[in-house]
Amino acid sequence: MKYPAAFLTMVSLVALAAAERQAVAQPRGSGTTGDAGVSPDRVSPERASLDRGARHPVSVSGKSPSGGRSGKSSAERRRVLRAREAEAVSVVGNARREALGGGFMTVQTGSHTESTVTQAAISRLAPSPNPLSFMTTMPGANVANADPFGMAQGNLSVRGMNSDQIGVTLDGVPLNDAGTYMVFPNQYVDTENLQSIGLRPGSSDVDAPVTGASGGMMRMEMADPSRKAGGYADASTGSFSFNREFLRLETGEIGTSGVRAYASISHVYDNHFRGPGWDRKKHADFRLLKEWDNGSTSRVTLTYDDAWKTQYLNPSLSVWHQQGMNANFAGAYTGSNTNFYGLHVNPYRTIVVSAPQHIVLSRNVSLDFRPYLYYTSGTYAGASLLNGSSLWHGTEQVSGAVPGAPDGTFVAFTPTVTPYEYRPGFVSRLNWEAGSNHFMAGYWFDWSALRQITPYSPVQEDGGPVSPGGLSASYRLSDGTRLASYDNLTVTRTNALFISDHLDLMGGRLGLDAGFKEAMVTRVGHNYLPGATPRSGLSAAESLPSLAAKFRIDERQSVFFNAATAFRVPTLNALYDTYSASTGQVVTGANLSQKSEYSISEEAGYRYNGPLLTGSITFFNYNFTNRQIASQVIVNGAQITQNVNAGGQTSRGVDIELGTRPVYGFRFYASAEYLHATTDNNFRVGNDLLPTAGKLAVRSPEFQAALVVNYDRGPFFATVTTRYVGRQFSTLMNDQAMPGYVTADLALGYHLPALGRAHPVIRVNLTNLSNNHYLSGVAGITASSRATRGVYGTEIAAAGAPTYYVGGVFAGIVSLSTSF
Repeated sequence: MKYPAAFLTMVSLVALAAAERQAVAQPRGSGTTGDAGVSPDRVSPERASLDRGARHPVSVSGKSPSGGRSGKSSAERRRVLRAREAEAVSVVGNARREALGGGFMTVQTGSHTESTVTQAAISRLAPSPNPLSFMTTMPGANVANADPFGMAQGNLSVRGMNSDQIGVTLDGVPLNDAGTYMVFPNQYVDTENLQSIGLRPGSSDVDAPVTGASGGMMRMEMADPSRKAGGYADASTGSFSFNREFLRLETGEIGTSGVRAYASISHVYDNHFRGPGWDRKKHADFRLLKEWDNGSTSRVTLTYDDAWKTQYLNPSLSVWHQQGMNANFAGAYTGSNTNFYGLHVNPYRTIVVSAPQHIVLSRNVSLDFRPYLYYTSGTYAGASLLNGSSLWHGTEQVSGAVPGAPDGTFVAFTPTVTPYEYRPGFVSRLNWEAGSNHFMAGYWFDWSALRQITPYSPVQEDGGPVSPGGLSASYRLSDGTRLASYDNLTVTRTNALFISDHLDLMGGRLGLDAGFKEAMVTRVGHNYLPGATPRSGLSAAESLPSLAAKFRIDERQSVFFNAATAFRVPTLNALYDTYSASTGQVVTGANLSQKSEYSISEEAGYRYNGPLLTGSITFFNYNFTNRQIASQVIVNGAQITQNVNAGGQTSRGVDIELGTRPVYGFRFYASAEYLHATTDNNFRVGNDLLPTAGKLAVRSPEFQAALVVNYDRGPFFATVTTRYVGRQFSTLMNDQAMPGYVTADLALGYHLPALGRAHPVIRVNLTNLSNNHYLSGVAGITASSRATRGVYGTEIAAAGAPTYYVGGVFAGIVSLSTSF
């Protein structure tokens, strides 16, 4: 395959590298503190060294190079540590005016492509509880927003890989649902507490606690507590009754104990920008850090989220063309309409706890141990029109009357309820350094229990459910059995052994990496419905090798290459049949023979890092077998996620990323991607095949690009963000697609005069400046949207209508914030 534009860009980068050697670097503006959500002294020296490209953290232990005590007192060691932190801060560029590309980019020196947005950019964009809102400019990140404020879930695909194929972590804790791989990023952390959001397309670290991450990794890193007592507060108001309040309090270092902590709380509310509905979210974060004299660290992190959100209707293309922004759930209840918005409100609670420990055992040996717990409970709402004289419990028709249920036709609340998902686990890792050799070995254990039920529950006269949670007031048979169409418990166990080695040669100019992970995943499903298979299971074990290399040509130029493998066990949906609440017929069938997805990926790239310009160009190639594609389907009135095996897939393309340092107060950032992803096999339907081989893959825009212009000088700052995403197919047959779109956002801010310890900042954020009404992404895919003649001559009927996310309209937010 040819990449003429990409090669021209690479040639341009090399030419710029040569020309810039003769250029005089522009003077940089001085940084200030107090405006961003993360103050400079909250960047740990360990993280600062990693940001500079060092493979291992700098020592802050107070030990001499030989490993013995330096003889310094505890107070002297802390002064040295503070001095090193100050130096690290100046290098990391946490000061807003030094941030590369306005904070939309960082210098990368590893052997993989990675894009990072820092708090310097996050703090200037529209306040949002959804980290995806800050990833829209990254190369290859196809973010489908579903509202102006990030309260709706939306979606992310990377190089054509959907969000359920991207491993998501918060400080190393896995956040993907263990049973479905789905992720809900607006439930985990307040973005003011994030130090950075990173995206690594294509592969994951060998020690990362993720499986199924064939699309890459999204890493969120929380900032450490400040050494100084104080805090940060922010209040926002805007369109559609949007209001958000955030408060963080910092203890500072408690005496000379080495202990510091912060706690934050927030509240968000908005009305829907289209159709009836509202969203409300309460959130709390806590983080504690203890630094030991020998360089060891102990952290404890807790996040808690409590949200009530009304669903947005994802329309089909024909409905969108007919109704546009009026394609919504109904605002009034008629007594028989299951699309009443009051029957589509989702309550959810999520808790994430981790306690990562870094233990220095000797000069060359250290141990990392990260225990964690993920817990969630909630309801994905739905409704069905049922007949009281013909109710089904699994495959069995209910005989006689159901207590409390009407005899005739009635509306029932039929949500998919998750009473609980418990997911404890840990990652342990031993690190050993011997000169230019860096060795790592470890073990990851993860266990989850996911309970899911679709009960039948009564509806009030006004159309709202008697029990929004769906369980407490559900209909029961005369013997007390809960009436349900879906009732199961899935236990998933993951064991993984990993090992890697990094070797520095030629004085550090050449770096070689080799890694190996043996991952073992077992799912056991318990189905409690009558007529269903009571117990089923599947398991898989896969060996996952990886190789990487990087070479530093000179102080400014480098090249890199990597090859990695990934696999993905079928989701829990493969274990269970789902049944119609009104007929007892199977809606979606179990598929225990479904094969695990396996992928091989390669990247090769060039980087340039000069005093003014930093850039990279990366060529990538993926090959998939048994490609699993997620799709939203309606089961008993609720939107749930199912997966289809689309056979093989080949994805090739190029990513480009450019950023500048300050030039008279201006910083620029640009990214682009060209992607050519094709399906390799025909798709089986019954006894025939749809001719899908050679068709473009779904959710895979061939071209997308972003441009950011940032200005920050004196008390005034501004950021303009523009983004283009090309056409995306929504069927395997390529007989339906959503059009491409362009959006532009504007952020303005002004630093008000200081009031004592307070440093107030006022910001105005305007999103979708042109008020473009557009589809932002593919929600539900189908094999075909029209009748098609199969390979063997059969007329294959349309598989249904794909559905789409609707992008947010123009909205404005005014915010007043201050550090103190």
